[in-house]
Amino acid sequence: MITIVQTQPAHIPELVEHQKICFPTLKVEDLFGAEHFAAQMRVFPDGQHVALADGRVIGQSSTFRVRGEYVFKQHTFHEIVGEGFFTEHDDAGEWLYGGDMSVHPDFRGRGVSRMLYGARWEVIRRLGLRGIVAGGMLPGYNAHADRMDVDAYVAEVAAGRVVDPTLTSQLRIGFSVRGVLYDHIRAGEMTGHASLLVWEA
Repeated sequence: MITIVQTQPAHIPELVEHQKICFPTLKVEDLFGAEHFAAQMRVFPDGQHVALADGRVIGQSSTFRVRGEYVFKQHTFHEIVGEGFFTEHDDAGEWLYGGDMSVHPDFRGRGVSRMLYGARWEVIRRLGLRGIVAGGMLPGYNAHADRMDVDAYVAEVAAGRVVDPTLTSQLRIGFSVRGVLYDHIRAGEMTGHASLLVWEA
């Protein structure tokens, strides 16, 4: 049985290992560490969740609040998440920003990410926020980069003519694309560009 609960300090050691498993191409300095998870819980405890299977962390979601005028423009991942410490969190922010979400490879395809999004939507409803904003990685773009630029790729995925492992799934659950975030993240073997995604409440 998989359950979603608010992240607690006791989950931190597992979360650190979970990051390494879920993002094997990222450099260690680009992963969230114990100090980051602790800071995120201090800054905005309501926005941090883990998925548990038999008490073991198999998924996680980290979010914080932002103002629209700040987030609906070009920004990098490390800028917006305050280098992982969520220092850009704004208690008056009307949007929930998706800082991170990941599911253990052994549990993918079992609806865990949908359950974690459900926890995010519950926060939005409870706090009366306008919706979710996120920078979505584009793991499928590398295979098309020699034939089209990233803007064309995102447009093709949004139109349903190309399938991206991440963006296509996000569009299916109700996100829409508002643009492209260029050089958004140091993504190892993947392109650093991302889609600017919005889900409105």
